[in-house]
Amino acid sequence: MYGISDSLLALLFLGVLLILSKFGQEMFERIKLVPYVGAIIFGIIIGPGVLGLVKVIPNISLFISIGINFLLFAGGALEFKNVETKDLLNGKNIFIGVSEFILPFTFISIIMYYIFHSFLLAAIAGLIAGMSSAGPLTRLLSDTGLNKTDEGNKIFQQVVTMEISAVILFSFISDLHGKTITFFNIFRIAIELFLAIFLIILFSKYVLTKMLYKIDSSYRVHETVIAVIISFVFILGFVGQLYGFNSAIVALFIGILLRDFINERPIVAEKVSTITYGFFEPLFFVGLGLYFVKITIPLILLGLVIFIAGLAFKPLSGLIASKFTGVSAWKNSFGTSVHGGVDSALLVLALSLGLLDRYNYSAIMIGITLLTLVIPFLFTLRAPLVPIKKSNYIWEMMNLEFKNLKACDIAGTFQSVSVNKNNPISLAFKMCTDLNSRAVIVINTRSKVLGQLRLSDMVTLGEDKLKTLQVSQGDIVPALKVKCDSPATELIKLFREYDPPIVAVVDQNGRFIGTILEREILKHISTILEEK
Repeated sequence: MYGISDSLLALLFLGVLLILSKFGQEMFERIKLVPYVGAIIFGIIIGPGVLGLVKVIPNISLFISIGINFLLFAGGALEFKNVETKDLLNGKNIFIGVSEFILPFTFISIIMYYIFHSFLLAAIAGLIAGMSSAGPLTRLLSDTGLNKTDEGNKIFQQVVTMEISAVILFSFISDLHGKTITFFNIFRIAIELFLAIFLIILFSKYVLTKMLYKIDSSYRVHETVIAVIISFVFILGFVGQLYGFNSAIVALFIGILLRDFINERPIVAEKVSTITYGFFEPLFFVGLGLYFVKITIPLILLGLVIFIAGLAFKPLSGLIASKFTGVSAWKNSFGTSVHGGVDSALLVLALSLGLLDRYNYSAIMIGITLLTLVIPFLFTLRAPLVPIKKSNYIWEMMNLEFKNLKACDIAGTFQSVSVNKNNPISLAFKMCTDLNSRAVIVINTRSKVLGQLRLSDMVTLGEDKLKTLQVSQGDIVPALKVKCDSPATELIKLFREYDPPIVAVVDQNGRFIGTILEREILKHISTILEEK
């Protein structure tokens, strides 16, 4: 294309797509519409659908495929973070959520069959239009102030169940594609899916999670933890794909199972969010538009039919479910009908797996894009957006208060978490547990800092060694030190960048003065806010 090699052209396309995607999102954000729809529309305009300036070349397709995996992983890890496992496994919640998905899926599929004259296309259209996405709902609930209410939690729980139900059904349909539909094949695929999900849960929960905890306690660089997570998303995705379980769906389940580990570490969660939503998500959404065929009147009309079918039956299932959940009928009807996340990813997967062609992909994408725009608008008619007043006052106040605050001022306020090298390790262990610290600073008789002894290392010693060994015989590792006159603002940056378990404060001669934990910084911030 353009007489330039695909590998070189990919660099230009990636840069242009990212800029246009963010521009489209910003433009739609300013006019109070769903931001990523702007990215999709820009993709349609510059792609084969309208101008034909950019097309999907293999290099771009690879980035979009990886982006789908990252988007689903981040969706499971970050968007499901407030969902308790016990709620996911609650029988009543499962029944309501699954029924709420099956109803629109069935009716929309029946209508689509009379249009497409294909059971497969009808099922894909019914599944995509009949499911909901938790990611866009998170934003909608936050914008309307319902994210911390009982109604908001119940709506979110229903959508999570519907989303997982749709993902599992999609896996079943894609596995069955190309095979003879017999009872034996259906039963075999169902067993394979069950075993695949079961093995992913076992490995992620009992092997991968423990491995990550061990790495997190042993390595000071957060990128190591992130690299291991990404590695296993790819490796397990490969294994899943090898045995007929799509890699992107594997990524979603890994994200759900690692959500507690990731969200307990704000820096790790932030880095996962940055790489996903800063690079892969905009590239993914603008890429959705590149798969379109030329826009025609019949294509738009077909998309409108899918949109109307979704708008008719999806809120209806939410209305029926509201009778059992106790949520306002209007809010539950449209809150559980939100689109624009995992549904889009599944549609691209369906295209890549050969379950539908680009024409039908384009029609279904037009339908769910319209649903993505219209449903939030209807929801906010009864749950208006909460106005947000942007102000820098708090941060200006914090900066002013911390500007003249020194490290020794904070260290002198709280009890020092330190031991002498000649003390028994049992004392260091007790100090960590009593003061809720991940490590203790070790000093010598001249008050010089020798390093730190981490609680995780002490735990591995066993009861006998804890009673008999001295601190000097433990695994003392280097500790971060700051001078007494270091400004508190530097401490905040230090904890943000390195996430140390503890920081030692020393005077100009290097003599130990005290310790600072991250929670002590937070206590100071809380105190300042309360005083103001």
